[in-house]
Amino acid sequence: MLDREDRFYSPSGAIYPGGPSIWHVIDWDQRRLVSVKMDQEQDLPDLAFDCLLKHIDHLSPDVYLIHLSPEGDLLSTSNDPNDDETLCVFRPPLDTAQLPDGITTISWAELQEVARLGPNVDLVVCRNSTRPNDKFVFKYFFLFQHLGFNWHEMCLWCRLQHPNIVPFNKVVIDELKGRFIGFTSKYIPGGTLDENKTRVFKLKWLHQLTGVVDELNLSLGVAHQDVSPRNILIDESTDMIMLFDFNFSARIGRPGYSEPRNDVKGVVFTMYEVITRDKARREMRHEDQDVSAVEQMVWAKHPDVWLDHSVSEFRNVLHEWCERRRNRAQITMNTQAPNFLDWPPLPDPPLTEVTINRGTELEPLKDMQKRYDWRRTKLLQQGKTVLNWQRPPQNWLETNDKAGDF
Repeated sequence: MLDREDRFYSPSGAIYPGGPSIWHVIDWDQRRLVSVKMDQEQDLPDLAFDCLLKHIDHLSPDVYLIHLSPEGDLLSTSNDPNDDETLCVFRPPLDTAQLPDGITTISWAELQEVARLGPNVDLVVCRNSTRPNDKFVFKYFFLFQHLGFNWHEMCLWCRLQHPNIVPFNKVVIDELKGRFIGFTSKYIPGGTLDENKTRVFKLKWLHQLTGVVDELNLSLGVAHQDVSPRNILIDESTDMIMLFDFNFSARIGRPGYSEPRNDVKGVVFTMYEVITRDKARREMRHEDQDVSAVEQMVWAKHPDVWLDHSVSEFRNVLHEWCERRRNRAQITMNTQAPNFLDWPPLPDPPLTEVTINRGTELEPLKDMQKRYDWRRTKLLQQGKTVLNWQRPPQNWLETNDKAGDF
């Protein structure tokens, strides 16, 4: 679930020597930007976050800037559109995605929010559906920083069909121009391996995990690059492991691919963490993680962990698989895989006329540039319609009471 204490992100701001400091703060819960002004100089936004948390759920929806005292008391608010730093991100045209046959779309207006799972991730149902109890995970973007990740994850996931991969559902388009804003996948209840540790972990699930990783790497030329307990579910209806979350995935040898994030290493660390509940070995840069040291260690099973086979049997299966993977011919470029996948790059936005100020002695210069986002205030001043992402705050007490009930 979305964490109330970790709901803010600041992509930009303005810090003046001696103060004031202004932080442009994104609230993942309300999907809005509020500028926080404080008179003292601040190198980090942490104090602004702490103070904003006391006020954010009580601010009017049209408040764009707040001025706080050093103690965090609210001194003033502004609903002047000139203080609105909200940016509207480029939304790619749907035809540029070159969707495979059978992949369908759904309008954002047809989705109804059930819960807020995290930043840019909601649990939803489809309005007017003949199957009203079917739930889906909606991943979206409303900031430029997440546009590329969301685009590539959608383009890859919609091309994956495997019994141990969470099924892709639909591409989500906006209700204004039918452009891409995200996608849905099937919701698998029960929690990830990281969230739900009460299960008896089965040896067959390890076989399934290595099998789906082999399919991705060796057949499709794709690296997941984030194999971990938090990205693995158990479908209790089929008793099968389900891999999801492809936002760090890449075609092997292509831009975005990182050998220190390889999936063999990810599987080893995953099983080590499942059995021992020791996460310290992976809490460092990927380049500094020593998988060989983990393989040579004694794995002491955590007393609260339940396995359907002995630790030695799990380790034997894992060791044999690792040896097979390391002794075979390595794929260094995705096109070496027999069924390699490819998908279109993120398309360029149309050129936008921008004004470049060149000082008081020179006339401003007009230029045509690629822009991936635009200030909402300027678009509205031009009479353009913008996509409204903002929503009311959730009831945090009610959310905490219902956590895990979906």
